[in-house]
Amino acid sequence: MSQLHVWGVMARGSLSGGAWLVIILVILAIMVLSWYFSEAQRTKRQLLAAKPWTLSELPEDTHGRVIGQAHAIGEQLQGPLTGRPCVYYVAMVEEQRSTGRSTYWKTIVSETRGVPFMIEDGTGRAIVDPNGAQVALDFDGTSKSGTFNDADPVQEAFLARHGHKSEGWVFNKSLRYREAIIEIGETVAVLGSGVREPDPNAAPEAAYRGAPPTRLRLTSSPKFPLVISDDPTTTRTS
Repeated sequence: MSQLHVWGVMARGSLSGGAWLVIILVILAIMVLSWYFSEAQRTKRQLLAAKPWTLSELPEDTHGRVIGQAHAIGEQLQGPLTGRPCVYYVAMVEEQRSTGRSTYWKTIVSETRGVPFMIEDGTGRAIVDPNGAQVALDFDGTSKSGTFNDADPVQEAFLARHGHKSEGWVFNKSLRYREAIIEIGETVAVLGSGVREPDPNAAPEAAYRGAPPTRLRLTSSPKFPLVISDDPTTTRTS
C-alpha cells in the first residue's frame, strides 16, 4: 500500500461523524443554491412574479405576462433529434466523462433555433419574435447511446453536422441527447411588451363589433428581452 494511500485513509478516518455531516450539508446547500440561481429558475420566477393579462387586454408598451397556444405563421421547424413540429427548439448532446474519481456530463453540442410564431388565448392573438428572448423549456425529448446501444441515424447525422461522432477509439462514447421545443399547439407563457397592429387574419365578424381588430407584436429589446417558458407553473392564470 502506498504512503499516499495510507495518508488518505488516515485523513478520512480523522474526520468525525459531525464533520462529515457538515460537509454533506455544505454540498447540498451548494447544489440547492446552484439550482435556485440557474438561468431557467430565474426565468420562471420572472414569469410568476408578473401580472397575467389576456391578449385582448394587454395595452401597448405595457410589461405583462400573456399565455396562449403556439401556432406557426410561416416557417415551421422540426426538432432535430425527434422530428417533432415546432417553432423553437434547443437540442443538446452531452458526453459522460471521468476524472478518475467521479463522472460528469459535458455538453459537446448545443443548437438553438426559433422562428416568429403566433399565440392565441381565445380573446386575441399576438405575434411573438423569439430572437433575443430568454427561453426556459422542458427537455422532454431524451435518449442515450453507448457501448451496447448504437446511435441511430438521426443522432449520428446531428453529431456529424457539428463535427462529432458517436464512436470512440474502441467503443461507442456514452452520450445522452436532450431536446426541448415549443411544440405546435403547446401552451406557453410570454413576458414582455409590444405594440398593436391591424390583424389581417381576424374573423370577419370582429370588424363589425366596433374598432378594427388588432393583434399584439411582442419583440425583445436590449434592455427588456422577452421571457418565454412552457413550464406548467408559468402558464397558470391563477
